[in-house]
Amino acid sequence: MFVDSKSVPIERLETTAGLKSKGKFGSNVRMLADVELIFDERPNPQDFSGLTNRALLDPWRVESDALFVEFLDVGLDGLDLRMGRQQVIWGTADRFHPTSNLNALDVEDSLRFGESIANEMVTLRYNPELWFGDEDEPWFEEFSLEFVFVPIFKPAQLPNSAGLAFTDPVELERQADSKVLKELLDAQKLLLGYSFSYSPNIVLPERNIENSMMGARMGWHLLGLDLSLSYFRGFDDFPRAEKVVALQDDKKLHVDSQITLTYPRIQVLGADMATSVKWLDGMGLWFEGAMVLHDDLYRVIDASGTTLSNVVLETEHEAGHFFKATVGVDYSPTPWLYINVQYLHGFLDEFGSASLDDYIVAGMDIKMARGTVVLRSFGIVNIQDQSVVAFPQLIMMPWNNSELTLGAFLFFGKDDSKFGSAVAGASTAFMKAKVIF
Repeated sequence: MFVDSKSVPIERLETTAGLKSKGKFGSNVRMLADVELIFDERPNPQDFSGLTNRALLDPWRVESDALFVEFLDVGLDGLDLRMGRQQVIWGTADRFHPTSNLNALDVEDSLRFGESIANEMVTLRYNPELWFGDEDEPWFEEFSLEFVFVPIFKPAQLPNSAGLAFTDPVELERQADSKVLKELLDAQKLLLGYSFSYSPNIVLPERNIENSMMGARMGWHLLGLDLSLSYFRGFDDFPRAEKVVALQDDKKLHVDSQITLTYPRIQVLGADMATSVKWLDGMGLWFEGAMVLHDDLYRVIDASGTTLSNVVLETEHEAGHFFKATVGVDYSPTPWLYINVQYLHGFLDEFGSASLDDYIVAGMDIKMARGTVVLRSFGIVNIQDQSVVAFPQLIMMPWNNSELTLGAFLFFGKDDSKFGSAVAGASTAFMKAKVIF
């Protein structure tokens, strides 16, 4: 099938300049700044006056993955205090971390899928000199304690297509998870000649101490295993529909549904393990599991302004818990081949025991031309509906510190599947060039 090139949109055109700077002042103070200046070639003049505004014609933004100061050995050897903008990633899995919830996720850019967004935090780490066994090969070592305080919640950055989950009638019907919501959508179908609109609005948790987030983690190395236990209290960074108010205008033959999106409060108990199997040529194995606890989650459906004329308070999720997990293995059978396979129970945006699917994430790197050319192929398969994401890349490094990448991010599946639906987004092809100096 051939596609008219005029109908293929250009989704993104960006130029980025990044600066990473480290500093150390004496033996007890250090800092890190990781800042990017991004020019986004999407001019956005709304009216004639916008044509006179360079900021609208040539938009740019600043992003930072780190901007903090750290104090070492604060009153105690091995006790470090870090304050400022930072990322704290917990867990041993590759990219998919059910135990890591302190930083919100960036799923807006498919090429950076699942990366974390830095947030202002206070982190206290304690790494005492503690080991047991032989001094050269102890059976217990690397004990650590970590406490993190996040004053203000920050939500995940979503792609534009994610809004269809709350504004597209087909997607609303597909994802309707309650009897009352389905009845409201069915009743709207009977209104022949009417038009419909859906207006989602976001309500973030109030900025106060009660809504601040915190986490604690304890880690250690035991008999060749890296182990840790963790606890998190805060909010899930993906929104849910808490209130739907439908207003019917018979004069204009129109129904508008106001949808209020909120973020559920959660607690997470986590555990993870990683090891390298020497007798299998260093094959890596890991497990990461999280038990997510939540209160009763209610949804208000107000159809008093429609022919249904009722207001219903329903329970979307009863108080309880659900489990997310990642199990994986990676292996390099030869110097030119790398293989990575993971099993996921529950995807990044899935919430509630009845909503968790299972996935296989697999990929490989094939190195050629003395490592200057890499064929990389990764993919995700939803086991329940057989929808697929394919992420092939050709990476070329012709000179030192330079990289040229050609690739695609492709979705396959039925219209009502995880990766085939419009909510997942459109398939894209890309080219990326990078120089580090």
